[in-house]
Amino acid sequence: MSDPVLDPATFRFSDADRLADIDPVDTGPFASEDEAREVMEDEAKRLARRQLILEAHGTHGLLVLFQGMDASGKDEAIHHVMSVVDPTACSARAFSQMNEEEARHDYLWRAMRAVPARGKMAVFNRSYYEQVVAERVSPDLMDGQHLPDAIREAARDGSLWPQRYRQIRDVERYLVENGIHLVKLFLHVSNEEQRRRLIERTERPEKRWDFSRADVEKRDDWDAFQDAYGNALRATSTDAAPWYVLPADHKWFARAAAATIISDTLHRLHADFPEPDDELAETLAWARDELEAQGDDA
Repeated sequence: MSDPVLDPATFRFSDADRLADIDPVDTGPFASEDEAREVMEDEAKRLARRQLILEAHGTHGLLVLFQGMDASGKDEAIHHVMSVVDPTACSARAFSQMNEEEARHDYLWRAMRAVPARGKMAVFNRSYYEQVVAERVSPDLMDGQHLPDAIREAARDGSLWPQRYRQIRDVERYLVENGIHLVKLFLHVSNEEQRRRLIERTERPEKRWDFSRADVEKRDDWDAFQDAYGNALRATSTDAAPWYVLPADHKWFARAAAATIISDTLHRLHADFPEPDDELAETLAWARDELEAQGDDA
């Protein structure tokens, strides 16, 4: 019997898809958590090697975005999937409500400052997509951002969101055309599973310190968030920067899928380490001869 295989293409979200049609409980080809864990471990090994290949070439960068409702498993997925990569070549950034400096800039500014260099990776826990999801659901989050009246009015009448979708598509295409590629992962969790996980957070010392009333109060806006995410994903999933929607009620499945997609993307950028150019080949040959000679002298 062959091992289960995850095809990244099955998770791609298109402008014809609806979140409501994707089952958060789905586990794809896996019959058990153990099967998914084995795939996760194998893909993690490939991912670690392919990240080194990315760094060795130094011509492409990779930006990985994790989005999802509260308690969808973003933190854990980032920890499990990215713990295998070289920390000197991969940065991580979590995006929460804007601080004063960030609020005085355009909404993409803080994210663009954290875009990886060529040869590097960066992981975002949430991103500029908060500005077309959270702010669409709760426009009061835009208070204090020093925005022109026209933007505030556009948020109220709804014309702001198609404009921002276009801006996001444009900047993502710009990044890809300049060698910075994107993997955009939406962890799709059900309402009931989120409720269960939030209860669990209140009981776990390593989780409850960061708990707030807003975590529960936002559940009143569940449908609004689902609509906002669905609209954003449909409008910004492009050939250059597609969205992948990962069923996330089973964290082990979401992690295996995330590792597979990231690893596959790295492989499509570079299949193997670069061959040494003439100068490096000469240096390597010289070093080998010198080191072997030192052994003979000893």
